[in-house]
Amino acid sequence: MNKNVKMYGWMYEAFRNKEFTMNEFKAVFPSSQHAKVIYDLVKLAFIKRVKRGKYKVLTPDEFVSNIVKDNLKQEDILKYAERKYAYCNSDAVGIWSDGYYWTGYTKGFKPIHINVLKKDKEYWADFFHKNNAEFVIEKENKTLFGLTYILHLTNKLKIEKKDGISVIPLKDVIEFCKSNEFTYRPALEYLDDKYHLNLFKQFEHIH
Repeated sequence: MNKNVKMYGWMYEAFRNKEFTMNEFKAVFPSSQHAKVIYDLVKLAFIKRVKRGKYKVLTPDEFVSNIVKDNLKQEDILKYAERKYAYCNSDAVGIWSDGYYWTGYTKGFKPIHINVLKKDKEYWADFFHKNNAEFVIEKENKTLFGLTYILHLTNKLKIEKKDGISVIPLKDVIEFCKSNEFTYRPALEYLDDKYHLNLFKQFEHIH
């Protein structure tokens, strides 16, 4: 546990939900740099400035909620990327099905699957670090949580535009769904009907 987290715990213990001033902070916590400590804790979102000269410690619920909200804000960072990518796997299914079928996530894990070129691996690692976003290379042995970009490395990037979004071609989505049909059967049926693919034609006359 780092020092700022410990400080947050003691500040919450001291002030709870009460607003406090710099002088009240000084009276409780001896320091030669009171203003800097307050500035750092505001920046780290442990406390908030409610009005001029008045502060408040975030409740544990608020603090945790802010962590989640900040993580989820990273969902739109791909628009700033300078390398090509294509949504794939479950994300591609959701995009091609117009949001009809989304799966592959839990209450604690929100993956975003993208295909990227192997030669761009270092660029993407740097890109996500700079944007404070969680990411992992496909099949990498890590504990996954929150909104995390899953990078699928490929030598050749196949991209189509669906409503302005870079995504793998529909035929690749169909193959992905077929290889995971137990999970993606509803998506296959939707795509079959929308794009008139006749995916289930062979079964039409079986009684």
